[in-house]
Amino acid sequence: MDNKLELIKEMYDVKDDELSQRKEALKKLEPYLDEIFDLFYEKLSQKEQISQFLINVDLDELKEKQIKFLKYLLSKPFDEKLYTQISKVAITHYHIRLDPVFMSYGFHVLSESVLFQAKKESSLLPHLQLIIKYLKIAESIMDQEYFAQKNLENSPYRANGLFIAVNKLHMYYLEFLHDKESEEIKNRLEENIKELKKYRDILKEVGFDLSNIKRHYTLYFNDSNEANLAKLGVLINQPLYNLSTTSYLSITSSLMLLNSMTKIAYHEDMHLDLDVKEKMKSLILQNFGWAVEDIIFCKEEQEACDIIKMLEHNEEIFYLCIKVKDIANKLYVLESIDLLCENIKLSLFLKEKKKEK
Repeated sequence: MDNKLELIKEMYDVKDDELSQRKEALKKLEPYLDEIFDLFYEKLSQKEQISQFLINVDLDELKEKQIKFLKYLLSKPFDEKLYTQISKVAITHYHIRLDPVFMSYGFHVLSESVLFQAKKESSLLPHLQLIIKYLKIAESIMDQEYFAQKNLENSPYRANGLFIAVNKLHMYYLEFLHDKESEEIKNRLEENIKELKKYRDILKEVGFDLSNIKRHYTLYFNDSNEANLAKLGVLINQPLYNLSTTSYLSITSSLMLLNSMTKIAYHEDMHLDLDVKEKMKSLILQNFGWAVEDIIFCKEEQEACDIIKMLEHNEEIFYLCIKVKDIANKLYVLESIDLLCENIKLSLFLKEKKKEK
């Protein structure tokens, strides 16, 4: 951190005596912050690529956070604490998958909004250069930390690519069992098996024999009998009975779960009202496709299911029922899936309350 901080200071010629100047700039800027950010969001909402991130978001609350961030930027010493605070904002933007060019465009629009206000209020003119300078500093830090987060997620040490590929294999297999005649699902399953080839050796170590899976997949489509289907199921599901394999998958699923819960909290993953059941199913399978045997939406409880949630959406009451495979660490997986379902349930409840207002 020290090295990054010193480099930023050198790049932007940050001086120790600038803190008092920044505070003075904030004092002059503060009376106009509401007006500046109203213009800021008005301009952002006009860009289709960016406006999608503002759907179902409480703009008043978001504006309040942005104002608080700008005040912090202009009133605190330029040290590790400030750098860390800016980094956290970058990480949040990464987790909602806001493209960095949109992030930079946001800084551009904010700078323009400040300049527009300065044309009307001459008292801001002497402070413009310093304000824009620190907006540029914040943008630079956020850009660096955004890509640092991306590199961390793509790191081979986290093996996310392997987890995602294995999870997709089980997701597509589950979809295939529900609709064996769908050409689209057949193609996705076949493409996923190809994607797994780069992990062939490590997969073999944990019990996934891709050659055998591919062979029985082909056998089934050449001769769709139950014996071939049963063998394909064994080859895909058998590794889940190995404790070390399911432990690895569970840990990775838990990390993915935290990411999904963050997205839900920011309303990114639960705003598709017309397709909310499909969205719920997709969220669960993205995180625990390898462990789920079936997901059922129905009007009555299904006694044979492991997890049952009564949910309400658009005045419709229904049950979400989930069956989990008989895997080695099933208890822990059930707890994690239950936590995700509770988070979804809470999100839907809060949305319904907002509608009532």
